Amino acid sequence: MKKIILSIVLTLAISLSAMAEIKRSPNRMGNQLTVTFDCPWNVLCKEAIRYSPSCPDPDVKLDVYYPKNFKSPDYKPVPCLLMIHGGGWSMGNEKKFAMFAAYAASRGYVVACISYRLLPEFELEDCIEDCWLALKWLKQNAASFGGNPGKIGVIGGSAGGHLTAMLATAQESQICKKVFADGTDPSIQAAVPMAPVTDLYSSAKRFSRVFKDAPDAKERAKEASPVSYVSAKSAPMHILHSRGDKTVPISESENLQKKYKEFKLECPITYYDSSNHAFWNTHPIGAERMQSWTDAIDIFDKILK
Repeated sequence: MKKIILSIVLTLAISLSAMAEIKRSPNRMGNQLTVTFDCPWNVLCKEAIRYSPSCPDPDVKLDVYYPKNFKSPDYKPVPCLLMIHGGGWSMGNEKKFAMFAAYAASRGYVVACISYRLLPEFELEDCIEDCWLALKWLKQNAASFGGNPGKIGVIGGSAGGHLTAMLATAQESQICKKVFADGTDPSIQAAVPMAPVTDLYSSAKRFSRVFKDAPDAKERAKEASPVSYVSAKSAPMHILHSRGDKTVPISESENLQKKYKEFKLECPITYYDSSNHAFWNTHPIGAERMQSWTDAIDIFDKILK
């Protein structure tokens, strides 16, 4: 009887321990609207893939949009895109770019829309790590959906633009080296950050909420800034930004462009005559939104196809 009771107690303790490790972000949906739409006729979707099974947040997932004909005898693998939502690193999920992803897939891409761990339940470094993990997952699984893992572009807006720029520049960061310690190549071939935050170090006070006034905030801000990592090996980049953006000023994009130019790398900026920060995401069928989608995929076409 004692053995049975002991076994039950141990099982309960293990179960409670496992439950304690689960941590969700209650503000994940934030101001996000739920929009129902039909995928294009030539696109399939596989949803709710746990790309990091050991992640303590069970809501960290990705959806894959891919060509319907990928098993046809004459099919040739297509480039891949990783889409990273914004939301101040504190809200959003893999559905935020769903319509954009379906559109991109209809134009001949395998697209992974991701969610990642969020503030304040987690740290900015966790957001960054999840994006590297999602990239690694895409490289290792692209072929299963008809994608070419050697041709990957990344796109995201605002906080997602920051994370996009990190994946384009920060292959020498400690987080990247940790995720890719198995020797998988972390490089990407193209990046389109939209209204990206690029320098947290110079704006450490502005982003104090991100680092919670930690004594090492400045060091962490520098390590989380794309401008800290630009090198001759940085991925080709093309930035999209509204001229009148008051949330993330265009200087964030222009400073990253200057860093690229120091290494004689191209980093064009397409400016929109608007004051709309999230021009890619505000109105479901708005002209500005659709124009930015078209511009982004045209950019990827030039680089990846």
